[in-house]
Amino acid sequence: MLLNLAAGAYADSAYECVNRTFHPNEGRELLENVGEECDIISTLCSGYVVKSDRMQHLILVFRGTKTKVQLLLEGWMSQTDGADFFQMGNVNKYFLNAHNVLWAPMERVLTHPLYQNYAVTITGHSLGGALAALAAARTVKQGIRQSGQVRLVTFGEPRVGSAKFAKNFDQLVPNSYRVVFRADIVPHLPACHKDLSDTSLRESDAHPCDDYEGTAAYHHGTEIWYPDCMAPGCTYMECTGLPKNEDMQCSDRLKFKPFPDISDYISDHRHYFDVKVTEFGKTGCDGVFNATDIKESTIHKIVSSVSMFLSSLG
Repeated sequence: MLLNLAAGAYADSAYECVNRTFHPNEGRELLENVGEECDIISTLCSGYVVKSDRMQHLILVFRGTKTKVQLLLEGWMSQTDGADFFQMGNVNKYFLNAHNVLWAPMERVLTHPLYQNYAVTITGHSLGGALAALAAARTVKQGIRQSGQVRLVTFGEPRVGSAKFAKNFDQLVPNSYRVVFRADIVPHLPACHKDLSDTSLRESDAHPCDDYEGTAAYHHGTEIWYPDCMAPGCTYMECTGLPKNEDMQCSDRLKFKPFPDISDYISDHRHYFDVKVTEFGKTGCDGVFNATDIKESTIHKIVSSVSMFLSSLG
């Protein structure tokens, strides 16, 4: 369900995805579309809100990266110092700016007298997942909702902020899940600070992320890792081991290599639950869509360059 909505954010209108996703008895409807320029090249960041008066429920959805230049800007800004987010710790400046320009209309919906007691689910794919995370944290931090009223589910979300931010986030939004498919590289960007203290590991092995109180990126929330496939019946892991939020029994155990595997890492980011996310959304979440029929998006061709621009993943 939520992947459909995350995909729908890539369409000019999410109306068809919303209608195809829910049973009419749920009374779901597209309530609000949000779009604002969010960087120095006037890229449009966007999202939308789905409401159900019958279910007393709101769903906030944020779109992922739209252009290759936007993706390069995200990568470049991940190399600069982050900015503080409500004294929770530092977060990526690009994500923060995009969040800030989209927040006002989202906040108006959340605080509207008709909806102020509705439970809230927030979602997005890729960059949309990062924006969803910031929206979830702010919703609770500013007292707009209680922790138990907010649920976050993202797909292919990059690291949003520092270890301090992650720890504070987990206290505010305990119902937070990051779905990761196989060797999707984006959840491993920006690179975390690696703990090299285990001398039994070889240089060629993956090393765990260090949750020290520094500025390096570190994940919040619980990873849900699909190591092989995402079709019905495929195995997934709820990653609650150590390090917390960066469980070495899940996708962090992978050692990423730039060549020749980069195309596989990119493909895994673009495909969730057997659909190409962006194109699936653009087709209105049509169930007969065939992911193999669509040529590779220019946006994701550039991911290999961005990943090399960022520091080594270790």
